[in-house]
Amino acid sequence: MNHSLIGKVIIKGQIEVKTGMRIGGASEGLKIGGLDLNVITDPEGKPYIPGSSLKGKLRSLLEKKEAANKPDFWNVKDGKGNLSGHKCKSNEQYTRCPVCRIWGIAVSDKITVPTPTRLLVSDSYLDEESITKEMKDNLELEYTEVKYETAINRLTGTALLGSLRQVERVPAGARFKDMELIYNVFDDQDKEFLKQVFIAMELLEHDYLGGMGSRGYGRVAFNNIEVFWNKREDYENGKIALIPERAINKDLGTTPAEIVQKFEELKKRLAG
Repeated sequence: MNHSLIGKVIIKGQIEVKTGMRIGGASEGLKIGGLDLNVITDPEGKPYIPGSSLKGKLRSLLEKKEAANKPDFWNVKDGKGNLSGHKCKSNEQYTRCPVCRIWGIAVSDKITVPTPTRLLVSDSYLDEESITKEMKDNLELEYTEVKYETAINRLTGTALLGSLRQVERVPAGARFKDMELIYNVFDDQDKEFLKQVFIAMELLEHDYLGGMGSRGYGRVAFNNIEVFWNKREDYENGKIALIPERAINKDLGTTPAEIVQKFEELKKRLAG
């Protein structure tokens, strides 16, 4: 199995928040007026999407898709003996598994081929212009809203004593710029598996990012996607393609669904 770098696919775009989103951050501590559940913020106090959160969610959704009709797919157990994930158990399985190929696994006595991760996911930062003046006039905080929640006694329909809490959320309409996924290509099969990254993005658009998704939080959309292909020789010659005119998906769409539909054409453009 070849693990010499052929090139890198750079996927850039925006993440638009469709319903209030909460990715948890550090607590403000015990103080009067403090929020019960905070969002994670950067050093400037603005909410952002950690690359680890996005990468983990994409993997989880692709694992669930791959587990369909595969009764032995879930084979990793946690400390209590409960099934908690998937990991290929042989070289043969690994070569055919998009999850382990894309996200990587540790080499063991059963997996003896190199297994580097193909996918790198960067943090995405708030586009401040997406928080309009009209939105700010109705937000409790500078960039975020506060939603009050309580637990309900389902027999009486009344709130349970002491259950009221304040949840901080990124408001619907906010956008996160500079989304960047970097996909390493070591062989032709990696080019084939690239499609699974866009499929995972499709799945996420119909799921949720962050917490409390079953309550309506965290619906997102990927917009204005640009895909760039940089061969190893491009790095050696300083001819890296990151300007819109050199995007290889220019006429193939700018959303995950559009790119999945025309992926065979996109793959042809990964030449070299």
